[in-house]
Amino acid sequence: MNRAGEVFINDLDAFGNWGVSFNDKAISTLIEPEPLKTAVEFKSTTINGKQVRKEKEPKVDERDITITIQIYATSREDLFSKLAAFKKEMKKRRMVIRTKYEPDVYYRCDYLSCSQYKSFHKGLATFSLKLNEPNPANRGKEDTDKYDETEV
Repeated sequence: MNRAGEVFINDLDAFGNWGVSFNDKAISTLIEPEPLKTAVEFKSTTINGKQVRKEKEPKVDERDITITIQIYATSREDLFSKLAAFKKEMKKRRMVIRTKYEPDVYYRCDYLSCSQYKSFHKGLATFSLKLNEPNPANRGKEDTDKYDETEV
C-alpha cells in the first residue's frame, strides 16, 4: 500500500517520511464541520423561555478531535525508526495537516496525547492521536493567528 501524497503534516508527506496513513474515518473526522460558540443568552424569571442574541456572523469554537493513524513498516527496525522520527515531529506540538482532497485547507492542530496504541502486526501499527484545533477559522495558507510569533 502506498499513500504517498495523500496527507501532509508540517508540509512533509506523512507516508513518505514516517509511513503514516490516515484512514477514511480519520479524514472524515478532520473535515467534519467545526462547532459554533454558544450564543449570548439572557434568562430571567420575568420572561418566558430565554432571549438569544441574533448573530450576523456566529463565531467558531475550538475543537478536540481524535484521529486514528497507521504507520506502515517493512520490519520492526523500520517501525521503530519511523516511530522515533514521527514522535520527534509530534513533540513540536503544532501539527499543520493538509490533504490532497482539500489542498488549500490547513488544519492547525496541537498534539495533546496518544490515547491508544495497537502493537506492530504484519507491517502495521495503529495509533489514536488526540488533537486540539484552537481556531478552526484559521485554515488558510497564511497563519492568521501567527502561532510562530507568539510568546507567553
